[in-house]
Formats: sequence, structure tokens, C-alpha cells
Amino acid sequence: MTTYSPASSLGWLDFDAAATERVATLLRSLQEPTTLDVLGLGSVRDAFSGMLHPGTSYIQTKLRYFMFLPWTFQRIEQDQVAPGDFFQRLRHDEALLIDCLRHLGPGNRVIGFQAGRNLKRMPSSIYWGGLGDWGLRRLPLSLGEYAQRAAALGRYRAARDDDGIVTDPSSSMWAPLPPAPEGFLEADITFKLRSVEAATIVENIRHRQGDTLLAWLLTQPHLAAGCDFPWEVSSHGMRAELTDVVRHARCFSELTAGPQYAYNVLVARRARQELGWDTARLLEGQLGRLQRWVEMVQSRHGELLSWVDDLPAFWKLLDRYRIRRSTRDFIAGIVRTAVDNPEGFEQDSTVHEQIRLREIRLKGKRARLAYRAALENWNQTAAGGQLGYRWSIAKNYIGEIADALAGGR
Repeated sequence: MTTYSPASSLGWLDFDAAATERVATLLRSLQEPTTLDVLGLGSVRDAFSGMLHPGTSYIQTKLRYFMFLPWTFQRIEQDQVAPGDFFQRLRHDEALLIDCLRHLGPGNRVIGFQAGRNLKRMPSSIYWGGLGDWGLRRLPLSLGEYAQRAAALGRYRAARDDDGIVTDPSSSMWAPLPPAPEGFLEADITFKLRSVEAATIVENIRHRQGDTLLAWLLTQPHLAAGCDFPWEVSSHGMRAELTDVVRHARCFSELTAGPQYAYNVLVARRARQELGWDTARLLEGQLGRLQRWVEMVQSRHGELLSWVDDLPAFWKLLDRYRIRRSTRDFIAGIVRTAVDNPEGFEQDSTVHEQIRLREIRLKGKRARLAYRAALENWNQTAAGGQLGYRWSIAKNYIGEIADALAGGR
């Protein structure tokens, strides 16, 4: 008898760049450490991540891929590879890139270090959206659309002035870039940025995303050092509009951390009661996090209460992101309870019911707080946590930029 093991899959038609990037965002979100989104907060989280640190993703590794990939694409354009052969050639060249980075050894964030050319998701798909967000990719094409036009782009030579500057950037696929190192894709290469590469990245981010925290910190990267969250950065000299975005992001992050810890407590208790599992360590850890959360809410109570009292301003900021009404209602209710009674939050039966109904709405029969079969499939790990909006990735990138510019190579 053949054993059948069902597997989940996701497919889509590559109609346009916007649709492709929406799917890519979904796939990225499923792999990010703080995105086990049991309470459906992801749409707000992703909105603030884009407002603060556009172009970043937790599955990105090193900043220099933002140079490696345009150089790789330009080689394919120059060779005028036919559309039917584009993806085969791209995979070949990205496999060469993996080989050229392999000398760095394991643990150095080389994408595909183990899998090599058998890697399922190559760097090109991981960084494609970010290349557009940062202005390094100028045309709003999906990777599939670009594959159809790459050969034509290779025949096109953008008009340049006497200094070699592109005079018609609107028709160029790539921003003006420094040349690739000699022997690119033929010899060992490292992740260490040259100063000219760092300056190119900074210039394009500031031009395309000048209103964001990422762009602001690239001009004074020392401010990010030692900060665990973006709101720990000094706001002296920051534009008022950006300060307001950071404030909203912070208040939302702080007040929604408690409900996520409470969810973990409820699941752990139910698993102990109904399945007899030993969840003591998980319970202790999550209850400790809840206690620290209570102390934090108490220490910032005045500002958090003011924020909750003016939630219409929060939703107005998020208007263009089209947050679902059910998500808005859940957030409004849970943050009101959190700020009004942080000390009693974890024991509040109304909170328990809000969280249980929210999980059922989101997951149906996969809700652990409602269905025994779903609980039996739980891996006994905590979900979610306080939102940082990809700060760890942005902070690493800012550090790489600072090191490259200080080196002056």
C-alpha cells in the first residue's frame, strides 16, 4: 500500500510586478522569526516595516547581494539571452555566485551554501522586491516580465552625457552602478562592500525612500548602534512626520506584545490540562514575559493611554494599507483592555475569549484553543513576540554601510 503524505503548496500567475511582490511578501512573512502571526497582526506589522525599513526582509542575509544581483542581471542582458533561456541562465549564474562565496565557510550567511545549484529559492527572488524599493531597479517589472525583456534591454544602450551619467534614467532597468569587481562570478568574492558600492546604495535609498527611518539613519549610522528597537534611536533632528510614525509603531508593538504572550500561556495551559503535556518551562517563560510587559505598560502608561484614546489617528496613518475591519476591531478591543488593566490582563476571561475567537476566525479548525486535533499538532514552542519591524536586518545593513564608508575603499 502506498503511503500518501499531503503537502501544502502555493501557486500564482505572474501577471504583473504588483501581484508578484504581494505573493513574495506573503512568502517572506511565513519565514520571519516574529511572524508566527497567531492573532492576525501581520498586516499592520508589515505596513510599519515598509514605512520604517523598506526593501528589507528577514530572509535576506547580506547587503552586498544588492550589488551582486544587478551585476548578474546586467551580464545576462549583455549576452542578450533569449526569454526562453533566461531562467536557466539566471540559475546557472546564481549557482556560480554561490560557488564564489563558498570559501567564506558555513555560518557566514551565504544563501545556498548547503544546497548550491539545487537551492529552491535563489537570491534573485529574495532581493527582487528590495531592489525596486531602493531604486536600484528602476522599471516596475516582475521577474517574469523582466525575463521577457532582458534581451531587448541588452540591445538598448542608454544615452549618457560626457561624464558617463545616464541622461534618460526612466528607460533604464538599473540605476547607475559601480563596475563589478574583476573576475566577478569567476573567482572568490566576499561580502565586504567597497565604499563606492555603499555610497551608491545610500544615494538610491535616500532618493527613493528619503522619508523613512532607514534613509535617515544612513546619514548618521552611529545612532543605530546598541539599539534593540527602532524607537530607541535618538529622534533629535528627525522630521516630525517620521517621529510620529515611530511613535505609532512603538505603541502598537508594546500593547500587542501582551496578547501574544497571553495566547502562548492559554495554549500551554490547555495542552497540560487536556493532553497531560509538561509545559511548565514554557509557561514560566511566557508568564515572566507577561510580568515584564505589565511593568513596561505601567511605566509608559500616560503615552500608551493617550495613543489608545486617539486610535483614529493611527488608522488614518494606515488608510492606504486597507487593514480589514475585523482586524481593526480586534486590535481596538485588545489594546483598550491592555492599557486599562495591564495587571489583570492575563487573568481576564474577556481577554481569553477575545483571543480564542480571534484564532478561530483566522484558522478555523486549525485553532489550538478550540480544536483538540490542532492542539495535538502543536510543537510546544511560543509564537510571536514584540514586533521590531525588521529592525535587526536594517541595523545590520546600516552597520555594513558605516564600515564600508569608513574604510574608504
